[in-house]
Amino acid sequence: MINNISVCGIDCAVACVECNKYEEFKNNPCKGCNAMEGKLFWTKFMGLDACPIYTCVKEKQLKHCGECAELPCKIYFEMKDPSISEEVHLQGIKGRVEFLQKLI
Repeated sequence: MINNISVCGIDCAVACVECNKYEEFKNNPCKGCNAMEGKLFWTKFMGLDACPIYTCVKEKQLKHCGECAELPCKIYFEMKDPSISEEVHLQGIKGRVEFLQKLI
């Protein structure tokens, strides 16, 4: 992906600032979804080995979700950060989808 954009359309350069606030990343900062192969800080709290979106893209052998006919799929809607409103969640999905569709 370009400029450290994750497979789901998140700009990891921006998101990593948030991730790196967590104590466990002080000495081992997050390098972004692609570099971390979807094994982000929050996956362990959900009992996952990797982000379900990242896993799906790799299983389908795609470069990113923009290449998938199902975009946005149910995984996007199910993976809501509980600290944000439904409206903010849906706006985020819309923005990522629009960005990813421009890449194809």
